[in-house]
Amino acid sequence: MKLSRVSPAAALAMSLLGTASAGLSGCPQNLAFQITNVAQFGKITFAFDACTVDKVRGGYRAGVANFNTADGSAWKVIQEYRRTTKGDDEFTPFDSVLQKSDTRRTSSGRGDDSGSSNNDDEANSLDGFCDAWEAAAISRTFRSAQGSVFTDNYFDRSQSLADNLGLTLSISQAQLYDAAISHGTGTQKGGLLGMIQTTNKNVTANVPGVTGSLLTINGFKVDEIKWLQMFLNVRSAYTKAPGAKSSIDTYNSMIHNMMAAYTNSDNKDRTVFQWAGKINVLSNVAGMGNVSCENSYLDASANGPSTCNGSPATGQNSVAGQCNIAPAAAGVALAAVALAVALVM
Repeated sequence: MKLSRVSPAAALAMSLLGTASAGLSGCPQNLAFQITNVAQFGKITFAFDACTVDKVRGGYRAGVANFNTADGSAWKVIQEYRRTTKGDDEFTPFDSVLQKSDTRRTSSGRGDDSGSSNNDDEANSLDGFCDAWEAAAISRTFRSAQGSVFTDNYFDRSQSLADNLGLTLSISQAQLYDAAISHGTGTQKGGLLGMIQTTNKNVTANVPGVTGSLLTINGFKVDEIKWLQMFLNVRSAYTKAPGAKSSIDTYNSMIHNMMAAYTNSDNKDRTVFQWAGKINVLSNVAGMGNVSCENSYLDASANGPSTCNGSPATGQNSVAGQCNIAPAAAGVALAAVALAVALVM
């Protein structure tokens, strides 16, 4: 089918949707993106123009996936951007420093966030980088470059790993995506694949549960939620960043609420383990609003930050009353309400 007149917001949404053969899609994907965005940016929409010193890894972290200058991920975005700019752009003055950082990057991905980078003085050598990033973020081209690297390096990879594991529950698939954003997808101990491998090594017997979704790990049958809890325990050992800590607390809280809903349901209803249309993060705390499929992970404006969310499919304004979501301190706000997260069926 031939498509025409695709809005800028819709085009950006398509670049963020991913093309993994399985895993998150539709409403659950929208919810997953919003949850991670609240933890990372303090709001449900992606922050294309975000940029700050990375006190955990060193250098700067910026954009929709906290692309980092010390690990080479920010350089990937800039290289994608240069398919259009041909190297004459806001980042040209920083080329030599960013290229040196890229050569230090391991082939396995971002790595864990549990300790500071050996490149602690990089932020000083990139003075003005955030001004350049924020200026570039006004451009549709630069936002699309972020979306492309986000999709290829974080979303699609995380969902392929989820597919390989046999994960079928949205919460499990979403947690792998969330971990990819914070840790990268590499094989090192603090990378997503490394943490999956560590989790699987801990499986030495059948681990029964109630979800009805069983994984086969090392020849044993493991309930999917039980495996997810094991994974979260492993991830916590490699997590220092406030946003990542908040995400772990939130996912553990959601698991608790799912189990309570199952226990209290008539006939032990397993549908409580599937995400419906809304995850309620108390809207009266820190002004974050509800994480809901009525809202979008993408702001409506293609030319700059917007206070009103747009539909991921059409770019149209969301329903009345869902605009002006106030930003909160990343990590801190979600941690304050983690225990209040509940599934609304």
